[in-house]
Amino acid sequence: MISFEKYHGTGNDFIFTQMVPYPSQLAILLCDRHFGIGADGLMIASPSTIARIKMDYWNSDGSVAPMCGNGMRCFVKYVLKNNIVQEHVFDVETKAGIIHVEYHQHSDLVSVTMTDPIMVLQTPDVKHPGMFQHIEIELQSKKKAVSALFLGTLHAVVFVESGKTLEYVEFAEALGKHPAFPKQINVNIVEVQSNNSILVTTYERGAGWTKSCGTGACASAFQAFKDGLVSPSVNVLVPGGTLHVGVHESIVLTGEATWIASGVTNDV
Repeated sequence: MISFEKYHGTGNDFIFTQMVPYPSQLAILLCDRHFGIGADGLMIASPSTIARIKMDYWNSDGSVAPMCGNGMRCFVKYVLKNNIVQEHVFDVETKAGIIHVEYHQHSDLVSVTMTDPIMVLQTPDVKHPGMFQHIEIELQSKKKAVSALFLGTLHAVVFVESGKTLEYVEFAEALGKHPAFPKQINVNIVEVQSNNSILVTTYERGAGWTKSCGTGACASAFQAFKDGLVSPSVNVLVPGGTLHVGVHESIVLTGEATWIASGVTNDV
């Protein structure tokens, strides 16, 4: 039997547990919304030799993801609730590097300081290493400028006109599997609403359309600021709620993390 807890961050939901065998297979089973518990991903807490705690993450299809902003906020609440960590400010080891986190007890919000964005892509996730950030891609009879950047995980940001997000559903799904990105890419469709507000809808590799994507919100806010479209303090509206992203000296994601349930389930 495996003990678990489930949380969500603006509708992006996760299952949490500690050391288990076959985590990839377990993620597929537990994240299934008909035959399992149902979630966008599985996160496992384990000891770290370089940070206060270590977080490993598997998408619902069993693939590994280096980082997840919404999931990290939930991870913080999970380790605090279970006294795995007692401090409210600490560092977490991830496959994307060391992530600094802070739990704000007065507001019950969690802030996550993201890794620095990489705009010139030189990773195995990209077919043409060194490809610069802005490329123009035509898919599904639509041609759009696409900004690609690495922010703990690989993201594409596509700005569209207000109210036009639904017209780019097929474009986003095709872009997520574009040959330029052999390991696929997260796609964020972004509408700029004001100087300090954007609307972001994310097609996430390994999970599909999600209620919210924390790293996607950060990538979108950062790109909007870099392009001169918003201020350095941005409210990001996602289908599951609202996040806040600050892009001053570093990128900081702040938002809620909500406990849903605790229980036990059968082993793999």
